Amino acid sequence: MEYFVYMTNDCNLHCEYCSVLLDSAKHGIPLRPNYSDDKLINLIAKIQKVQNDSKVSIYLFGGEPSLEYMASLRLVNAVNDSLPQYSLQFILHTNGLLLNKIPSELLDQLTAIICSINYEKIPHYMFAESYFAKVLNNIILTKKRKAIVTIGRLTITEKTSLYTEVLQCAHFFDYIYWQIENKSEFNNYKNFYNTYTYEINITFMYWLRYLQNGILLKYVPFMAAMRFLLFKDRSDTEFSCGYGAGMIYIQTDGTCYACSDSVECGDHYIGDVNEGVTLLRPSLLDLRCVNCSYRFLCMGRCGRMHKEFTKKQVSRYCALNKYMYRLFIENKASLEDTITRYPSLVDELKKKDLDLTEFTP
Repeated sequence: MEYFVYMTNDCNLHCEYCSVLLDSAKHGIPLRPNYSDDKLINLIAKIQKVQNDSKVSIYLFGGEPSLEYMASLRLVNAVNDSLPQYSLQFILHTNGLLLNKIPSELLDQLTAIICSINYEKIPHYMFAESYFAKVLNNIILTKKRKAIVTIGRLTITEKTSLYTEVLQCAHFFDYIYWQIENKSEFNNYKNFYNTYTYEINITFMYWLRYLQNGILLKYVPFMAAMRFLLFKDRSDTEFSCGYGAGMIYIQTDGTCYACSDSVECGDHYIGDVNEGVTLLRPSLLDLRCVNCSYRFLCMGRCGRMHKEFTKKQVSRYCALNKYMYRLFIENKASLEDTITRYPSLVDELKKKDLDLTEFTP
C-alpha cells in the first residue's frame, strides 16, 4: 500500500495549476499534522493486515514537505521502529528548492525523490540563478551525497511544451514522468489536442530511435506503455494510479482520501486515522472503460476524472492518451524486435522504480 502523508499544507512555491495546495485557515484544516505518529502507524498496521500486504510505501507529501524535514525524520524513524516486519520505503515528493538542506539522516533513509517541476518558472534564457537552475543544481548535489533514484515530474497544460520540457529535464533525473493537468474544461481543446499529439509524436520518435540502438530513455509513460503492451503483467480492471485500492492520502487533520485533488470538497473521503478507512475498490468494468481496447495500456488513467468530469471531458482525455498508445501498437513489431536484439532492456522495463509514480498521463 502507498500512504501519502501531508507533512504540511504550506508551500514555498505556488504553482497556478496546483490542485493539492490548500488555504488551511479557510477550510479549517491545520497547517501541520495534529494527530500523533502513533495514530498513523496504527492505521497503517491495520490496513496492511487487512490487505495482507507486506510492502509499505510512505510518501512525504504536502504542501511542500521539505519545509518540515525534522517532522519527516521523526515519522520515518517512528515507522522504522514500529513496523520492522514490513518492507518499508520512503519517498520525498518535493519541488526541490530545499533539497540542498535535507538532513543526511533523512536522505539516508529515502528510497527515491520525486521532484515536481513548475513549468511557469522555467526560463527560456538566463538560466543562471533561476528557479530552474536551483532545482537542477540541488538534484545534482543530492545525487552526489547519495545514489538515490530521482524522478522529474512534469505537469503538462495548455501553456506548456511536452517535447521541450522533457528534453530540458531528462538529463538531470533517472526518470521523467508527465501528467496532463486535470481540469473540468480546457480553454481550447482543439488547439491543445493538436499541440499535445504533435509533441507526443516527435517525443516518441526521438525515444524510439534511441531504443532501437539499445538505449532506453527513462520516460515513464513510454516505458509503462511498452511494458504493458509486451508483457501485460498486471490486472487491467483497476486504476493504474491506485485510486480507491492501492493508495491513501492522509491530510494534516487525520482525514483520509482516495485522491489528493479536491480534498476541501471531501469528494474522495474514505475515513480517518481514528476510525480507519474503507477502500472503494472501483472496477473499470463498471465504467466506460469496460469495452475499451486500450484499457490494458491505460487502466482508467484517473479515478478523480471519472468521478468528477463530464463524459465529454473524459472522452477528451481518452483521446489524448489513445493517440500515444496507438504509436506503440503501430510500432509493436519494431519494439519486439528491439527487445530480441537487446534482452537487457526487459530488466530495465520491469524495474520496481517504475512503480514509484503514475503510468498514464
